[in-house]
Amino acid sequence: MKTTKSLLFLGTALLAIPAAAVAQEQVGAQEQAGDTGAGGTTQLSLDRLVISTGVEKVAIDTPQAVTVLDQEDIDQTQATTIGDLLEAMPGVNVQGGVGQLGQGFNIRGMGTAIGDSDNRILMTVDGVTKFYEQYRMGALFSEPELYKRVEVLRGPASSTLYGAGALAGVINFTTKDASDFLKDGDPLAVRLKAATETNAEAHTLSGIVAAQPTEGVELLGSYNYRRSDDYRSGNGDIVPASATLSDSWLVKGRVSIGGNKKHAIWASYQDWISDAPQVYDQISAATGSSLMRRRVHDKTAVLGYVNDFNGSKLLNVEAQVAYSLSKVHQTETTFLGANLEYSDFSYESWQGKIQNTSEFDLGGDWNSFLIVGAQWSEQKRRNPRVAFDGTVTPGAGTHPEGDMSRYGLFGQLEISWSDKLMIIPGVRVDWTDLKPGATVVGGTVLTNNVKDSGVSPKLAAIYSLTDWFGVFGSVARTVRMPNIDETFTRSATRPANPNLRPEKSQNIEGGFTLSFDGLAARTDKLRLKTTLFRNDVKDLIINAAGAVGTPYFTNVGRSRFKGVEVEAEYGVGGFFARGNASFIDGKDRATGNYLNTIPANDYRLTLGYADADTGLSGGWTGEFAERQDKVTTGPFSSAGSGIATTGYSVQNIFLSFKPRSGPAEGFEFRIAADNIFDRQYRRHLSSLAAEGQTFKFTVANTF
Repeated sequence: MKTTKSLLFLGTALLAIPAAAVAQEQVGAQEQAGDTGAGGTTQLSLDRLVISTGVEKVAIDTPQAVTVLDQEDIDQTQATTIGDLLEAMPGVNVQGGVGQLGQGFNIRGMGTAIGDSDNRILMTVDGVTKFYEQYRMGALFSEPELYKRVEVLRGPASSTLYGAGALAGVINFTTKDASDFLKDGDPLAVRLKAATETNAEAHTLSGIVAAQPTEGVELLGSYNYRRSDDYRSGNGDIVPASATLSDSWLVKGRVSIGGNKKHAIWASYQDWISDAPQVYDQISAATGSSLMRRRVHDKTAVLGYVNDFNGSKLLNVEAQVAYSLSKVHQTETTFLGANLEYSDFSYESWQGKIQNTSEFDLGGDWNSFLIVGAQWSEQKRRNPRVAFDGTVTPGAGTHPEGDMSRYGLFGQLEISWSDKLMIIPGVRVDWTDLKPGATVVGGTVLTNNVKDSGVSPKLAAIYSLTDWFGVFGSVARTVRMPNIDETFTRSATRPANPNLRPEKSQNIEGGFTLSFDGLAARTDKLRLKTTLFRNDVKDLIINAAGAVGTPYFTNVGRSRFKGVEVEAEYGVGGFFARGNASFIDGKDRATGNYLNTIPANDYRLTLGYADADTGLSGGWTGEFAERQDKVTTGPFSSAGSGIATTGYSVQNIFLSFKPRSGPAEGFEFRIAADNIFDRQYRRHLSSLAAEGQTFKFTVANTF
């Protein structure tokens, strides 16, 4: 179907329902079946609490764009990769490969198809920031079954609480807790789950044990087994580098002190392993059928402490220390012409964070919260390359070793007047110290440290002009300091660039919200949130092709990213309609060239029905994208970066059965048919074709 026909089809569907013209869709083909709220009306996701923007707020009342996936969303998606969870959010795209080992992420046009794909997006797991930057690999290695909640904060205003460098935004993952499965004081709960997918002959097994051996003590253990072959695209071709082989597990515990659940110590440890032959280039499969073996091992450990001091308004402390390691053990690489027995690529870090939230009553209807805190991390990047004779080379010039220390202080004040006005000023100060490693290039080793610092202020506000109409806006300045890769990469003919300037983002956002109850029926609800943004980035750091003597990385004068995001939804009784639309543009303002990290304009719409009495729900989702030909071609253009794509439309249906009471409570069955017309297509920022027609089945039970 041509783009024009796709848009006409979308317009017809939108006009078919009153007031739901741009209803918000959260999770693509397998949209949330829908919890029901008061009056039996499906609960709307824009009414959910957001926990990662400071003090808890309802999503529609936050003065920034944020999307929340809860446990129901994650289960209904039946995701194989983390990218499957994120792809359907407005302004969020998966870039590079399509398998677990090849995915980088892109928010509002920021993200690249090479190793530094995540360096303008901060990703956290239980508050632990994850790092990985190996060329031809993805940005995050993890398992969707581990998580109960994902929050994506779009825009650089998120840097205040999470760290310098979030020019595009922050993605926060929260792992499951024992309390999610224990009900009515039960001391033990067990959940077993099995899933399969027809296209890639995929199968997943998952088991969870939750226990409360004594009052105030909660324990959880989880194991996940996932296997799939390479899938086939719409034209029947096998898509390389799309297979999955992984095992993961999670242990987590929490001990309340003195019976106060808000005074507790908690700890978690998760482990993800994949060990199988892989296509060498996970990002673009440029080496065709050339295979190597990669054992990928990712682990995250965290010890946390919370204390509200028995409801004190001045002290509410959260603190944690954490350890993170992402490592790839790479063998069978003789096809590269290298005399290597194996290579290890690792990112190891120790991290710490502490923050306190204080509440102040300002009199009348005025109230405020002050969040202050400090953050620290030590990151080690290593790349020992071991030859068959035992010789060890500490990295290469194009993948140098090194250490990075980061320190940050932050403060955010949230001032509210009744339920009409909220003003949020904030500021963050960060310092980085980069130390070169033992990598030898041209017989020399770098010895000088590189230090940078930056200040990131912001001001955001939201004001309800009426009970149903609100406006919001923000101004934020954010910096991103150069990382190890950008600062120390070099060759015998091209030097390192220790004089790189930090990237500086000047971001302006504004928008409006609509919130109606009882609009066309007594119990119906309509929510809509529209965000416009413009992000001017000065001194954008790029990997530039250059002549002898030119550094690998350099600064580009000015780039501009701008766009519009629309999210909305409508519910009446069990009927729900959700959709979103995203329009993004990006240019190098010095040359006028388009930036090749800009996704196609896309739209999603879901229509469905959820019966609260029977637990049966289902519906249809359409994904539509326009042609994207605003690209700048060059010698390094490839699929996913610099090559135009045609528009497409993809149809999906889903059905679930999840009884809420009676003898079948705890049982769930899900089925979905994705790409039901077996359409051949490629998302613009993906280097490989998307999956053809597939049927997904999931059966689970909680005892």
